[in-house]
Amino acid sequence: MELEKLVVFVGALLSLSGGILKKRILIVLSIAMVSGVLTWRTFRFGYPPIFDGFDTILLFTAVFGITAGLSKAEERLTGFLSGALLVGTLFLPAEVRSIPPIIRTPLFFIHVGSAILSYAVFLSCSLIAIFSRSAEVIKPFRWGFFLFTLSLFFGALWAFLAWGEVFMLDPKSIFSVGFWLFSAFVFHSVYDERLKDFSGWLVIFNGILVLFLFLGVNFLFGGTHEF
Repeated sequence: MELEKLVVFVGALLSLSGGILKKRILIVLSIAMVSGVLTWRTFRFGYPPIFDGFDTILLFTAVFGITAGLSKAEERLTGFLSGALLVGTLFLPAEVRSIPPIIRTPLFFIHVGSAILSYAVFLSCSLIAIFSRSAEVIKPFRWGFFLFTLSLFFGALWAFLAWGEVFMLDPKSIFSVGFWLFSAFVFHSVYDERLKDFSGWLVIFNGILVLFLFLGVNFLFGGTHEF
């Protein structure tokens, strides 16, 4: 077994044990190990390896664990779901997919990296809202909103410097702006007495939109974001 997968395997055992025993410290150790693997692979390959299934799931697991902690979600939910995700990565190839040199720029990594992180936060909040109605998901949700706003800003800056256009009429760009507006509405709902009782359901629906934005838009509509 490769060293990275061995560490992930140990992390999965720690996470599952933390869920069974309700010991948050075991889950924290698991998250730290997963974060260490991602950091090691970043230095090893020269850029964040977040463009393949293995590393994407590792990143999501780490973000989910942190989000669950900020939301004060139950240890059982956090440990079991994180552990299951880590077990799933053991069956995926750990090779890093190379990205075209033409887009291998700092702005690309900031734009795409902050977008993927925001997707992970939003989806984590959605899952936690489904299984733990008492969790305070809006706290980490605001970080997801901030990261997605950052992604849009640097995406527009990159587009202007590379193609001379701040906003390109591309399906992913159009849907991203619509998603940002809906996320802002969800964030606003917590402070609106008329919408406060529905904020949890809005967070859940926001997670569904994330899946469509991340997986569905390029597949259905294509465009310049289909690398």
